[in-house]
Amino acid sequence: MWETLFFVLIYGFVMGAIYLLIALGFSLICGVLRIFHLGYAYIFPLTIYGTWMFMREWGFGLIPAIAGMVIVQFAIGIFIYRFLIRKYIADEMTLLTALLLIALIVEQAVSWRYPIQEAVYLPTTLVDGVVELGAAVIPAQLVIAAFIGLALTALFVLFFVKTKEGLAIRALSQSIESSRFIGIKVESLYIFVTMIVLIPVIIAMLMVSPVWMIEPAMGWNCMIIAILIAVLGGLGNIKGTIIASFLIGITHAVMCFVVGEPRFMNLAALLLVMVILVIRPQGLARSETLW
Repeated sequence: MWETLFFVLIYGFVMGAIYLLIALGFSLICGVLRIFHLGYAYIFPLTIYGTWMFMREWGFGLIPAIAGMVIVQFAIGIFIYRFLIRKYIADEMTLLTALLLIALIVEQAVSWRYPIQEAVYLPTTLVDGVVELGAAVIPAQLVIAAFIGLALTALFVLFFVKTKEGLAIRALSQSIESSRFIGIKVESLYIFVTMIVLIPVIIAMLMVSPVWMIEPAMGWNCMIIAILIAVLGGLGNIKGTIIASFLIGITHAVMCFVVGEPRFMNLAALLLVMVILVIRPQGLARSETLW
């Protein structure tokens, strides 16, 4: 029993920290831009396959390929904000449909150029081997990814709590009109947020790609995790997102090591979210604030 509990805690911690990277950007979009970004799923495959494209098609080294992928991601992010979010922010149905279509277009383009049979591998392994904690054996790469997730989240929290720009973004998430009244450059901050929400996802995908299965539709499973965490934590609340990430991570670990049915991981997480929302419809934390 104690060994099983140890497994659940260790794997729940590692996966929860990685899920935090996956969901943090989505939560910030919900909190600042006030939209349910259904196109968020495109970021996951584009990170891996975009890097792979620069390496395979154009012969770039790993670092230049990652830099090229980041530039493409930023360009698409700016395009989405300027031509979709800003234009259709008052027409929610049109905006959500357009964002969903962006994710579908990217997935189909990736499937056409690099079908699932394509052997895609990014040499982004920082540490080879495994970490043994008692009877628990975890790929060292995932352990490093977990601590990077915690460190990056801490930097985000410090940014939003301690810096002038972070405080301005928090004010913007409260009221656009009041922010404009006190001289906050709303447009610039929106574009800035559109850029920074890409960072956690890009880092997460580069870290887990040597370990996780890579395929063109992988963004949708990651999207499910991001939605569950954001809704459970309270849309846009970073504190709630942190707590929810580890709750989902532990739930997945329970399904793997206690129930023994990994196929039911997302089903169990969905049921958990539904139960908690019945008790607390607003989620674990207030959705009206980033922190």
